[in-house]
Amino acid sequence: MRVYDKPIIVKRLSDKGTWRPWRTLHAFVNKTKDSTSSLTFEVRYTSALRELFSYLEEFIIVYRGDVYLIEDYDDFMEQHLTIRLKASILRLGKFFADVTILRKIKTQDDEGFDEQTEQAVGTVRCYREHRQGTTFWENLSAFAEATDLFQIKKPADYELSRAYLLESGGERFEILDIERIKGHDLYLQIIAKCITGAVS
Repeated sequence: MRVYDKPIIVKRLSDKGTWRPWRTLHAFVNKTKDSTSSLTFEVRYTSALRELFSYLEEFIIVYRGDVYLIEDYDDFMEQHLTIRLKASILRLGKFFADVTILRKIKTQDDEGFDEQTEQAVGTVRCYREHRQGTTFWENLSAFAEATDLFQIKKPADYELSRAYLLESGGERFEILDIERIKGHDLYLQIIAKCITGAVS
């Protein structure tokens, strides 16, 4: 007999780009057969859960402090008794470092010549990895000049792009590429190139 006794929090992506609690549910939790990093969360059916079926990427599950990305929604034979949510854990490096995000600003001096300055828009915790001889880095042939990888939580109040710079550990970085980790608007992975020393 199923026992629905494991509390989970389902969070939804808001219009402002932040994840907010949507429902607190009790689930029967089981490992999936085909993966050691995925779990099946079985919950009792409610009509509100139909939204997950239509907009999976807008939802995540928080269970025992870990974040799970929902991959599949199963209402068995549409009987509306229980819902099975297959979800994989979001694995990230430890956010032990700080990175400052700098916005490039073009101005003109007194003589009308263009010059570029930078303005710090925020400092966030990050995972930082220097280039090394791993398979991951070997597969980045399109970014041969890349020196570092950063993982950060997606900023809520602006869209990070290659128009920004990064500063971390007394070094400045040009952004070469930005990807959503596992396709979700939760964390970003940034491929960057070290270009200079500390900002003066």
